[in-house]
Parts: sequence; C-alpha cells; structure tokens
Amino acid sequence: MKLSKNVEILDGLPVIRIRSLSAIVCTDLHLGYEGVMADNGTFLPKVNLKKIKDTLKIAEEITGAKRIIVDGDIKNEFSKVHVEEFNEFREFVEYLKGDLGVKEITLIKGNHDNFIDRLKEPLKITVHRQETLIDDFLFFHGEEAPMSKGGELLIMGHVHPAISVPNGIGKFEKLKCFLYGDLKDGRKLLVLPAMNYFADGVSVNFEDISKMAPVFRKLADADKMRAFCIGEGETLDFGVIGDLRNL
Repeated sequence: MKLSKNVEILDGLPVIRIRSLSAIVCTDLHLGYEGVMADNGTFLPKVNLKKIKDTLKIAEEITGAKRIIVDGDIKNEFSKVHVEEFNEFREFVEYLKGDLGVKEITLIKGNHDNFIDRLKEPLKITVHRQETLIDDFLFFHGEEAPMSKGGELLIMGHVHPAISVPNGIGKFEKLKCFLYGDLKDGRKLLVLPAMNYFADGVSVNFEDISKMAPVFRKLADADKMRAFCIGEGETLDFGVIGDLRNL
C-alpha cells in the first residue's frame, strides 16, 4: 500500500519501503528477548530472530533495497547487554550483510538500546542517539519528542500499535498496525508496528497511547490517526482511531 509516491507499506509485513533512500525501515526487534525472559523464569521458543530474518528476506526480495534502518529497540534489556542480545545482534548483522547483501545498516537508538554504541565499530553499523534526519525523513524512536523541526515525514516506533478486533466468542484478537496522520505543524507522522514476534501490541482503539509517547501530547492527536492493519499478505485500512473508539 502506497502512502505516497516515495513511501510504501509492504503488504502483510511490519515494514515500510522508502524508494528514494533504497531503504527498508523497521522497528522494535527486541533481539535476545527469549534469553532475557528465560532469566526471569519465562521460557519461550526461540523464534523471534528467525521470524525477523524471514520477514526482511521477503522485503529485500520485493524491493531489492540494500539499506536497513532500524528505528529503535534493536535489543531488549534496559540495563545491560545480555549475552543472547549480543549473539543475536551479531547474527542479525551478519545475516543482513552476508545473506541479503545489505550495504548499510542504520540504528536510531531507543530506550532499550543502552550500551549499543560499543558494538557499532566491530559490527560496522551507524548509530544515532534518539533521532536523525535523512533527506525529508525524520527518524526517531518515540519515547522522547523529536527536537528537529525538519523532515516532511516523521517515522517512529516505541508504541507497538495494534487494533483489537472482537472474534465473535466474547474475546478479542489483535492485529498489528501502522498509524498515519497529520501533525499539528503540517508534517506527517507514521508509527511503525513492532517486528518482535512476541509483541502483540497496544490496542490503540482502547488505550490512550498519548501516555506512552510524548509526541502525541505535543505534536499530534492520536484519535485523528488512521490505522492500517497487517493482514495475511495484505494491508487493511481500518479507518480513523477516533471512529474505532466510538464503535
């Protein structure tokens, strides 16, 4: 689904393509997730990294893009680099450069990405703190509102947006979604869904996401954002969040 002549949601995938940058953009990978959870007594099958690699392989085959931009939270632990995070981070970078032939990997640090700077030289990736402006695109993770006034389109993660849909038996199922809309200053904002397999997301049609992301208190009205959900091989337009709240 095209949001503009330059920006496209890859149908069925939690990533976007920016044609002018020859880039695939994703967010909230939370590598090492299963290892961190195991240390806390919760044991999960190790599938997150495999799912991420499979997704990016499909995206690269569709687009031919040789640049990957990760818009924050490439790792999971807050206070340290867990051994599983280090191992999966290295495996992830080697896969992108080796198997997919990616030439440039850029990370905008999120609130989970402490101590990641020590890995940027050996792994040869570019790391920015909180935000970076590339041409007309301002990338920032989202736990802080961006400082820059530049960029026609702001792209963020952090929120893990999803839409909760009733399943007919008194329960709800979540569909990860993109949020897209206008900022108060005339620029556009695009919120990406989490790539992490286990992150089912925050139900933006029920919960107030302005409490999670200062950008919605300062620059945008969350209820006026439009939700594009990830379906099986397609992108589903669910309409405006404010309307969904009133259903």
